[in-house]
Amino acid sequence: MLKQVSLILAISISVHANAISIDLGPATGYNLFIKENFLQPGADSQGKIAIGGNANIGQYDVGVNYEPGARRDGKQFWTDPGKYSDVLVVGGDLTTTPWAWGNVKGNLILGGTLTEGSSKNAVLGTTTKATPIDFTTAFQQFNTLSQTLAGQTNTGGVDFKYNNWLILDGTSNNDVYVTNITGQMLANATDLTAENLDPNDTLIINVSGKNINFDSLNYGKRETFAALDMSATNILYNFFEAENITFSGGIKGNILAPNANFTFLQGDLSGQVIAKSWTGGWGAQANLWDGFFVPPVDIPPTPTSPPKVDVQESSAILLLLIGLVALIIIRRTRT
Repeated sequence: MLKQVSLILAISISVHANAISIDLGPATGYNLFIKENFLQPGADSQGKIAIGGNANIGQYDVGVNYEPGARRDGKQFWTDPGKYSDVLVVGGDLTTTPWAWGNVKGNLILGGTLTEGSSKNAVLGTTTKATPIDFTTAFQQFNTLSQTLAGQTNTGGVDFKYNNWLILDGTSNNDVYVTNITGQMLANATDLTAENLDPNDTLIINVSGKNINFDSLNYGKRETFAALDMSATNILYNFFEAENITFSGGIKGNILAPNANFTFLQGDLSGQVIAKSWTGGWGAQANLWDGFFVPPVDIPPTPTSPPKVDVQESSAILLLLIGLVALIIIRRTRT
């Protein structure tokens, strides 16, 4: 059923003792969050999608890990079999293929119309006419967030070894590591290692450049450097200048590119994507890996008091009597 989303998007950035807070507002919980138009003929997304403009999804399967009772790779989001979630929000018109059947694995929230020639059986759940998300306000805030993150200084050094290996040689600051690289460095990179980061850190990679074309990035072991033991949930790529991004291959991490037309040719993109527009190919899979971007929040330890040892009343009286008898015996001995 339709769940109202607040039109007020509050994004806060605060780095304090062992925590960073990045509130993505209405984009929270969406695999893809696109301001304008969406075009992709096939493949699928594991998670939910929100689109501000028109969407042509062809035979694309939306929210496959929300389909009740169907178990696939990755995190399962369905709860009870037979109950559907809102997996697709489209502010404009929606187009599917005439022969599509059940490729929206839940409920559809539609601002426009299902265009002529589309299958009316494409939605497994219900279709509700509504526009619950203010995409304009949301992306104004995303721009602010992107620029603010871009203004953060490097937490440690960056070594671009062999012109294809990104080595982060610093340590996190309050569990946050920030590095700034160019789009060309990302395009040339094949590997990323960071030995001093642990799975609970948050890695923010600011990428400069207006037109960026990149592919797979390996986080595995290289030479004497250990693999980067971090989930996609804790990695955020911030394309703060990008106007056009073309991607193919495989990568894990979340992408913030509020002003970019994002073209996904083929491969597996494991994480959340926030972009201006989206064009995808038949082999372009949008996976969730192990969840959406939720930075770690440390919970203060509960204060502990020294353990108390209760002495039973009867035991205390017995000890007192024993002490008195011992005192009497000592006095008689001395006399």
